[in-house]
Amino acid sequence: MSTPVIQIPDVTRQRLTSFRDRVRRIKLAEGILAGLFGLAVSLLTVFVLDRFVDTPAAVRSLILLTGSLGFGLFFPLKCHRWLWGTRRMEQVAILLKQKYPALGDQLLGVVELSRQGVAEGSSLTLAQAAVRHVDDQVRQKDFADAVPRPKHRRWAVIAAVPLCLMLLALAVVPAAGWNAVQRWLRPWADIERYTFAQLNQLPDHMVVPHGEEFPFAAQLSAASPWTPNQGFVAFNDQAPVAAQLQNSEYRFQVPPQTDSGQLNVRVGDLRKSLSVQVATRPELNALTAEIALPDYLQYSHPLTTDAVSGAISVVRGSRANLKAEISRPLHSATVQGAAVPVSSATIAALPMEIQDTQVVEIEWRDELGLTSKEAFRLKIKAADDRLPAVGFQQVDPQQVVLTTDVISFDIQADDDFGLKEIGLEWKGIQDPLKNPNPETGEKIVSGGAPEQKEFSGQTTFCAVSDQVRAQSLELRVWAKDYHPERDRAYSPPYVLHVLTPEDHAVWITNQLRRWASLADDVYEEEMRLHDANRELRRMEAAELNLPGNRRRMEQQAAAEQANGQRLGAVTDHGEKLIQQALRNQEMLVGHLETWADALEALKDIGDNRMPSVADLLKSAAQAPGRAAADPAVANADSPPSKTASQVGNDRSQKPAGAKLKARENEASDPADSAPKIVDVESGFIKNEEPSDEEPQDPPPAGGSKLSLPTTVLNGGPAPKAGSQDQPPQEAQQQVDEATEEQADLLAEFAKVRDELQKIMDDLENSTFVKRLKSASRRQMEVATDLNRTLDKGFGLAAAGRDDRSNQQSEGIAAQEEAQSQSVWLIQSDLEAYYDRRKSPDFLKILTEMKDEQVTTRLAEISDRVRKNLSGEAIVRAEFWSDTLDRWAEQLVEPAPGGT
Repeated sequence: MSTPVIQIPDVTRQRLTSFRDRVRRIKLAEGILAGLFGLAVSLLTVFVLDRFVDTPAAVRSLILLTGSLGFGLFFPLKCHRWLWGTRRMEQVAILLKQKYPALGDQLLGVVELSRQGVAEGSSLTLAQAAVRHVDDQVRQKDFADAVPRPKHRRWAVIAAVPLCLMLLALAVVPAAGWNAVQRWLRPWADIERYTFAQLNQLPDHMVVPHGEEFPFAAQLSAASPWTPNQGFVAFNDQAPVAAQLQNSEYRFQVPPQTDSGQLNVRVGDLRKSLSVQVATRPELNALTAEIALPDYLQYSHPLTTDAVSGAISVVRGSRANLKAEISRPLHSATVQGAAVPVSSATIAALPMEIQDTQVVEIEWRDELGLTSKEAFRLKIKAADDRLPAVGFQQVDPQQVVLTTDVISFDIQADDDFGLKEIGLEWKGIQDPLKNPNPETGEKIVSGGAPEQKEFSGQTTFCAVSDQVRAQSLELRVWAKDYHPERDRAYSPPYVLHVLTPEDHAVWITNQLRRWASLADDVYEEEMRLHDANRELRRMEAAELNLPGNRRRMEQQAAAEQANGQRLGAVTDHGEKLIQQALRNQEMLVGHLETWADALEALKDIGDNRMPSVADLLKSAAQAPGRAAADPAVANADSPPSKTASQVGNDRSQKPAGAKLKARENEASDPADSAPKIVDVESGFIKNEEPSDEEPQDPPPAGGSKLSLPTTVLNGGPAPKAGSQDQPPQEAQQQVDEATEEQADLLAEFAKVRDELQKIMDDLENSTFVKRLKSASRRQMEVATDLNRTLDKGFGLAAAGRDDRSNQQSEGIAAQEEAQSQSVWLIQSDLEAYYDRRKSPDFLKILTEMKDEQVTTRLAEISDRVRKNLSGEAIVRAEFWSDTLDRWAEQLVEPAPGGT
């Protein structure tokens, strides 16, 4: 038999089902609201944190995870509890039991009866009655308030607060809100935090120079909702640096740094950090300029110049290529603001043509982004190709040479790039008398080369070899470089007097005359010294021993020494004159030999005999004997003289007996004495009495002289016998020897003077011959010059000739006037020579010159030339040429000095 089943009444079932659904709704609502609260709080947390800091991704992930626990963990548990846990009616009855315990138990029984049925032996009717009873009670109850601990309203309120705040943020600051939502939903994504203070893109990394203050600029975005007046940056943990907003930008000056670190930026709610690398600036290691010279210099290769100093000089028209080496690999470089190619750490600038001085600015940026502290400025000076520098000097300096002499010159020349040619140029010095028609000429010394910057060598000049007639010349060395529009560069001129043998002989004679005058001056000085020495010789020995005379002897010795040196200089000059004369064949050998012998004699006098006299005088001045022989300054303890009385105050400390004895000695012979006034003062030096064993020599006889009052000191050693009154005779003997030796050398000197005078007379005689011959040749040259001008203006008046003819005539006239003056000098010298020699030949010629009025007649030729009376002037010039030559022949006579 089956168990009867009791069904739960429909009302009861409906009421339980309705209660269960209510419980489920409320509890699920609680879970949902709690989950929404967690999410809203986490989102709001991210929003709030982002307003102050850039919330790290890990923190945002943790916040999101925490906020998701409601939905992710607690809500599933709640669903399990209230959905799975209320699937059966008995579970619902148990929930009602919490509110209605009795009813709950009854409902639980009804549910069990409906599920298990009526047990055997139990009354079905009774069970049904119980079910109806429960159904009646359920009908009377409202299960709406039977939900266990409902919190859905509370959670609604709690969740509404953050949700409303978040919605408010989204409504007020949608950009910040949505940015927070994105960063909250995707914490792992690289979504930049939204800030109200917005800056333009800042770098994540920057490189700054080592140990230098560096600028940092933050540009405020135009879309920034907030514009703070001040911003701050701080390097690592250092004190922040503030900057005011100016022109939508914050400009910071960060202190110098030596180590890398982080730079933290804070502007309003914006927080930004960027890494800072500290590095040294890229420096210029080397700078070279490759100079391509202008084509005219013909250089085979360009020149390389070190330009790291900041300035170079380049010849104008060159092309310069700059190459710079930097200490670090480069990113870019500019020259004069234009970009140039770079290769690693090398800058290769484009070629530049240099016409004017310019300053080139070079800038570079390395691979780290650093630049040089300032642009490197290279001054390129455009210089002109300078003139060659040239100089020369004579190897054996002499200005007067013969036409046959070969003169050597040392030449030095240099140029900044290259020498093309070096040469020697000569130009005659115009002189109306000696050189009316000067000659010019030149010769090449050496060729050069484009890259030969220096030349050092020698050249020679010989009038005969270089076909130059005798005249005064200006010689110059010239050098030429490769500049196409430049003339030669010249050295300073060197004057050289080229003479014919005849003119050279005249010049030697004149030099010898001057030299003989110098020798005569030495002789006259020696005579004066001899007279002074003879005066010293006549002095007595005691007088010679006086200090004044000793000094006089020293002065005589010094003067003798100086006169000997002066004679040595004269003989040296004479030797040079002999060397000059030996080159001239016109000079007689006999004259030169006599002259050389005279020089040897003078040299011996100046080098040996005069110094010997000086030594004797010096020895005499230093000979033994008391230098101060004046009795007035003698020692007060010794009697001044036995023949002279002495008055004055005697404050010496010697005994009264000694003083009395001294007075007795003074009065012993008063006949031939003069009184003396001497004050004797005491001193610290004790008196030393002369020993009785030492004999006291009598004073020398002689008259005394009255002197001024004298004060002497007492004390000191007693004078030795004979030390005052009888000086040794050595000084007088040496003065005697010096005087005698000086007399001998003067006699030798006079003999040499006589020999030199004979040479002078012979040379002067031949000089007049040469001078008259030269004047004769000059007249013939005037005639020749006039003859050349006859075909251009013969017979015309002076006013009708052209300017060139007038200039030529004026030059010839000036030459003739100079010839007239020269002949007047010859006539004057002849007259002076005749006064010394009284030669009848000289008198005859001198008389003819005066009677013929030669100087006046020569001057008249110049007037004829100016009036263009060339024929008459030629005739007169030829006449006087013959006359002067005839007078010269009449003066020729055999010279006794040589052949």
